[in-house]
This record gives sequence, structure tokens and C-alpha cells, in this order.
Amino acid sequence: MLLAAGAARAANFGSTLANAPNTTFGCEAAIILGAGGPVLAPTGQTTCTFRDLGDLNRLRIGSLVPANGRITRIRVRSGPNPAPLQLTILTGSPGLCCTARRFGKVFQPRPNAITTQKVNIPVKRVLHRPGLQTFDVVGISAVGPGTLPLFYQGTGGTFADGSALTQQWFPVTAIGDPRVEGYTMDGLELLLQWTFQRR
Repeated sequence: MLLAAGAARAANFGSTLANAPNTTFGCEAAIILGAGGPVLAPTGQTTCTFRDLGDLNRLRIGSLVPANGRITRIRVRSGPNPAPLQLTILTGSPGLCCTARRFGKVFQPRPNAITTQKVNIPVKRVLHRPGLQTFDVVGISAVGPGTLPLFYQGTGGTFADGSALTQQWFPVTAIGDPRVEGYTMDGLELLLQWTFQRR
């Protein structure tokens, strides 16, 4: 979605924020697929990182930056008891994601509202040679107690057409720490929107 004419090269990606959060857990739990379908499982963690993988069979950028540029704004939609959050820029390559590269400042989202944070963080997408590229990924980390900005569609495990996909890591990703064990859940929308300004 393009912004005003004065920022013609800026665009919003991620969630539309149309859905209100409807989950009541923080990093201490995660929705996973059990033998009979989705279950809420304890993680034993107090921090976590999430990224938006888009929607099944839809052309929507969830977390991969489209080019070199900057993230200039993020917006998060929170429930009544939000956890403190931190913009997290990860980096990866095809088949390998992700390692944290940079963090924004920790902020406390407003309860039951959309919180907007202005940022100025450079991101990159580099083609080294045909078939080999590295790219930055926009995510969010919860770094304390409280609920996560998530909307559960009630379709987990069905992989229904158009279902949101979210990848999660427990605990929070660390700079330079390769993390390939992220858990992906369908029917779970990360309520994070980010504004990208092309270089």
C-alpha cells in the first residue's frame, strides 16, 4: 500500500492491523500442532521473537525487505496487557533464517490500541550472484511479561488458503546467533506493520 505523494517511494508491509488481538499468552507459551490439532504449549521462556511469513497462496510481503532501504515506522496492535517489544532486524539467505542483526529501542505498547513508533533502521537485500542472495527480515521481539500482538484465526493445522503464517523463536534471537529452529504456525497473524523507504 503506497503512502502519500510526499513519500511516494514508501510502502507499508506486514499486517493490515484490521484484526484485534485475541490471544492471552506471552512468551511463556506457544500455539503448536498437537496430535489432535492446535494446543497451547509451555515454552519455559520469558522472551521470544516473531516474524510474519505472509498468507498461504497470496502475494503479500510479510517480513522480507523488498530492496535496500530503511524501516521508518512500525505499528503494533496490542491487547489489554501487552509485553514490552523491540523491533528486530534479522538476516538470512534462501533456506536459512534467521540471525539477528540489529535491534530497535524497547518500547511499551499502549493497551487495547495501535502503537506507532518512528524508527530509522537501514535494511538490505543483496544479490551476490545468480542463486545467492542475502536479505533482511523484519520481526518483533517480546522482552518481558505480557501478551503478544497475535490474532489466532482458528484455522491452525488446516493450512487453509489465505491463512496467515507466523514463525516464532524461543528465547529471543541474539545478534550473530544463527537460529534455524523457528517454529511456523498457520492461522496465526502477527499484528505488526512496517513502513519501508527504498534507498
